[in-house]
Amino acid sequence: MTITVTNQLPAVLDPVHTLACGGAYDPLPALRTMLVDPLLRPLPGAAAVTVTDGGGHDLTADLPDLILRCLGDRVDVAAEATVKSVLGQTLVHFDPQAALPVGEVFAVQAGQQHKWPAPSARVLYSAQHDVIPAAKGLLAGSADPSELFAALAYTYHPHTLGFWFPTSAAFDDFRAWLAQQVGTLSSLPAMPPDTVRLMADFGKLTLTGLTESLVLRRDDADGNHPFSFARLLVNLLMTYVRQQQTNAGTVPGNTAGAVPGSAAAPQAGVLPFTLGELLCPRTLVLVNVEAHARATPARVTHEWDLIRRCLAGQVTVVSHTHLSKLTSLARAAVRAQVLGRQQQPGQPGSRSAQVKFRKAPPSRLDLYGDLVRVLRRMHTVNRSQHVFRSTKMTFLKANRRDPADFNKPGRSTAVRYLPDLHIYIDTSGSISEVNYQEAVLMLIGIAQKLNINLYFNSFSHVLSQETLLKVANRSRGRIWQEFRRVPKVTGGTDFKQVWDHINAAPVRRRRLSLMITDFVWAPPPTREEHPATLFYAPCSAMDWGAMVSAAETFTKAMKHIDPSIRQKLLGMVV
Repeated sequence: MTITVTNQLPAVLDPVHTLACGGAYDPLPALRTMLVDPLLRPLPGAAAVTVTDGGGHDLTADLPDLILRCLGDRVDVAAEATVKSVLGQTLVHFDPQAALPVGEVFAVQAGQQHKWPAPSARVLYSAQHDVIPAAKGLLAGSADPSELFAALAYTYHPHTLGFWFPTSAAFDDFRAWLAQQVGTLSSLPAMPPDTVRLMADFGKLTLTGLTESLVLRRDDADGNHPFSFARLLVNLLMTYVRQQQTNAGTVPGNTAGAVPGSAAAPQAGVLPFTLGELLCPRTLVLVNVEAHARATPARVTHEWDLIRRCLAGQVTVVSHTHLSKLTSLARAAVRAQVLGRQQQPGQPGSRSAQVKFRKAPPSRLDLYGDLVRVLRRMHTVNRSQHVFRSTKMTFLKANRRDPADFNKPGRSTAVRYLPDLHIYIDTSGSISEVNYQEAVLMLIGIAQKLNINLYFNSFSHVLSQETLLKVANRSRGRIWQEFRRVPKVTGGTDFKQVWDHINAAPVRRRRLSLMITDFVWAPPPTREEHPATLFYAPCSAMDWGAMVSAAETFTKAMKHIDPSIRQKLLGMVV
């Protein structure tokens, strides 16, 4: 369709708008002021602007509706073509052939201003060649702010509203100005207390990193009441940017320009990535230009990819009492993954979802192998009952039989102390005497193989007194007599008291703790501190199918406390 525009003065769009904070929220006046009015501004001394199609129909009055049709959830091909044709004839900088939608009109305008082709499969933009050089140029005063905006928009296409500040100090200046404005507005009767509280929280933010991002709205209908946090914050940001433009003489249409690199250069600006977010932003991204200029390309790319992933995901529900950060959940997940990859002492990795249970009960050798594997991952300690001696031949020490012969090596013995072994045996009502005896005999065999003394507790809904059992260099019968002299408690089952017992003392946290149980216990729904060095083993002489079923239930219920709990089941998983 052929579109003809007559008597129009070519325009440069300005994204700064100051919608009122009070009354009903209506972004249409801002749309008309930013976009429609500049397109319908006539030449000096000319008649009114007219927009007609190929059939001679006047589309001037339909222009706002056509633009709104381009901002819906679905692409309106006809409206897109018509509005792009109008923009191509009315704007100083615009390419109607650009593949970007009308909603990114400000990005296309900024790109055309610097003679940049629109991004496509054959035209790619990057942090190394575009974003970082634009940030350095803006700081040096040799580049226009629109160049940085075009670089960010063409490289990442974030569906959000952004504001840039040259340095963290410039953002601090804005926060000081913001505090004054909020202090004045807080006395208004219409000012909600939640808005005052959220503005105070916003005043505590710092912009020392690359970006800071916030969630303002759940959807377009949220946060639109008078003097809401979303409306007030955007209004004050826009007001501050307009003041900066006026002081620097960089308001579009003003012929007086600021001197590059001078103190009058704007200290803030708008990044209108999409028209819909500019009118009713759901999220807000604050950009530190200096941090971008000093960062590596990989770090800049990672930051904006994280923002894009968060924008593409489900937006979290906005709290009316606390600031909702856009990327906080994603950053926390990344930190958790990094910690999960770092093998903590005695702590398994993050493959619990791949772990499967054994189809048959473990042998004593299986459990011994799992214990040794865990011990090897734990650091040595200064002193313990678990002494490990290693001997090697060395010429640094004289030979005992012939100390005068330097050609004969001597024997050197190194002593290390591995973590103590602490056993907690479940003696609740579901554990029979036969089960208890089989578990003790299994432990005796493992302790003899390791040749170490071990600490012991029995537990039910109460915990017995801690006992050090002398196992090293003793016979099986004598060790069994030692076990029989230890008091055995009975009753219900409570794992949490064992957790608290371990966490209460640093010396117990350094031990390798092993709980022998039938897993018949339900953990609390609250977040609890699970000991990092506590592992679990199944009771002997019990039905294996019922044991696996109880362990499955236990591990599923423990996901909120310890997601890697399956890898702490020794002798049960493969």
